[in-house]
Parts: sequence; structure tokens; C-alpha cells
Amino acid sequence: MRIAQLTLDAYSNYGNILQKFALQHTLKKFADFVEVLWNRETKFFLETGEVPDKDCVFHDKRQNFWQLFLLREAVREAKFKDFENLHVATRFDLPYIEDVVDEYDYFVVGSDQVWNPKWFTPHLFLDYVPRKKKIAYAASIGHPEIPAQFKNFFRQTLSDFNYLSVREENAAQLISELTGRMPPVLLDPTLLLTADEWLSIVQPPTWFKEKYLRGYVLTYYLRKAPPPEVKQLADKLNLPVINLLDVENYNHFTVAPAEFVWLFAHSSLTFTNSFHGAVFSILFKRPFINREVGNDNLGVSMSGRFISLLKLFNLETRRPRREKIFTAEEALNIDYTRRDEVLPLERAKALKFLSEALGVSK
Repeated sequence: MRIAQLTLDAYSNYGNILQKFALQHTLKKFADFVEVLWNRETKFFLETGEVPDKDCVFHDKRQNFWQLFLLREAVREAKFKDFENLHVATRFDLPYIEDVVDEYDYFVVGSDQVWNPKWFTPHLFLDYVPRKKKIAYAASIGHPEIPAQFKNFFRQTLSDFNYLSVREENAAQLISELTGRMPPVLLDPTLLLTADEWLSIVQPPTWFKEKYLRGYVLTYYLRKAPPPEVKQLADKLNLPVINLLDVENYNHFTVAPAEFVWLFAHSSLTFTNSFHGAVFSILFKRPFINREVGNDNLGVSMSGRFISLLKLFNLETRRPRREKIFTAEEALNIDYTRRDEVLPLERAKALKFLSEALGVSK
């Protein structure tokens, strides 16, 4: 059996590349051959001179900030590419994706925000693939609604999937309203792998020295600076802070994907506004707080994913109201009883879906 795997093509997001690896690792348990189809020209910031939108990192008014960002982003992209070369089979030689349909038995799209209308990506709806070959695994819409101009396209293409599943309840509801078909809500691929499976491929950063051995507070904030609460709690706990995505800190900004997972696995406390930041905290049963910052439009767009994730594991209190300030004891005290009960069942549910979709009895 040959499977073509499709998702968003990028080397700039940890969640994207790690879910890509996890889904391929899982699909290989069912198939002889799985590879990701990369459907765009591979570009790097340093090669193209492209300057990213300023909203992609928190603001700094110094004149050389964006030059610094571009240089360090290029370093990080190279580490993402190294990780993919080592762990994810990927095909880049695609003249037209429609030309390779006959080469694969199944096309699996997901997870990630493959159907987010904000960056409408038509080829990820697989309208060029015969129905019997089309599978969506835990696909995400990542948006509270589908704009009117896209509704007909969503209705027609999603109705034609042989097997269809999504990652959050809001996406299931949106698809049900459009098509009359209620898809199952399945785990993000990163949660399909056990903690031991992840630990078999991770490693500590080379700069991880003695001062962090007694513990550290980890932050992972997309497009925002971490809240002041981080420093306050870190001071109370007498722990150093590792701010991922801090462009001013070369070591923290250029962490490789395997190092990223390792840092979440060993964190004393994590603050994040990222879905996958919460996912890896839950996977490794580490204390975390999903704190939004200011007028966080990112938080609004992610709310559906967070609500589904935290509700599943009875962890809604880890996404507090703005006025709620955690004491050190409250921050570190997290109950993972529900996680231990539910996660194995949800994995079994997801694997059953894939088994049926791929026609494999396992």
C-alpha cells in the first residue's frame, strides 16, 4: 500500500512539522510506503529576501530587528529541514500534483489547519482525487466560521471524502451544518505517539547547562510576548526562564524540533498560547497555563481547538480568565487523572478510524 500524505508546506512552525512526523509514523503502522507530498516551491527567507509580516513575532522598534529575525529564522528553518530529512519521507518533485494520483492507493490530508479559510489552500481539499482514495485525518478549520464565499467549495469538496474526521468540535459542527455529515473528532497526531515514542527521538539543546538542571519555566508564545505573570512565578519558584521564540536570544529562538519536544518533556511549568504547546504539556503530564495576552486574536482563532482539547482531559481550569492569577502552588498542581483514563481510549478510536479508512485489519 502506498499513501500520499498532505498538510501545510512550511519549515517555520513546530506544531506543523511535529504533527507531520507523528501522522507519518502512525500511518507506517498500516502501510508499506508513506510520503508527504510537498506542493510548492521550497523557499527560505534568506534566499528570497522575503520579510514576514510584523505580526508573526512580538514588536521591537530597533532598526535592525527584522534583519536579526531573518538571519535567525533562516538558522531555525535549516534545523527544521534537517529534522524532516531525518524523520519524514517527503517528495518534492511534483510538476503537478494531479499527475501523481495514480501512483498512490490513498491520499491522507491533515492534521493542522489545512482547511483554514484565512490561507485558503485548494489542493488540500483533494478535489482532484477519486472519492475512494480520499481520507481526512483530524483536519482543522482553525476558524470560528466559514466565510460565505467559500461555503459552496467547502460543501462540495468535503462531501466527497470517503473518510472524514476533524480535530475540534467546532470544525465538526461547521461541516455538519454545510453537508449534513457529522465527522468524528479525533486526536491531533502528536497525541497518537506515546511519551516513550517521542523521547526516543528527542535530545536536550546543546546549550542546556547546569543552571537549568534544577528546573525551569518554559514559555512558547506565538506572535506575542509572554505575560508578566511568567517572571513573577519564576521568581517565586526561584527558577530560570526559557523563552522560546525570543528573537533576541539566539539559543532559545533557534531550537530544533527534537530539542523543542525535549524542553516540553522536562519543563517545571509552561506558559503558552499555542495549541501544540498545550498538547506536549499534556502528553508529558507537565504543569502548564494557557494564558492569552492582551487583545489576542490568535487566542480567539485557537479557542475551538483549546476548548476541545482541554474539555477532553478535564483541564479547562488551565485556560484561566484574565483576572485569575495563579499562586505558585496552583500553577504546579495539575490533575492528570482524566488524561490517563481517556488518552488510551482516544488513541484506540483514532487507530480504528485509520484501520477502517485504509481497509487494514489491525
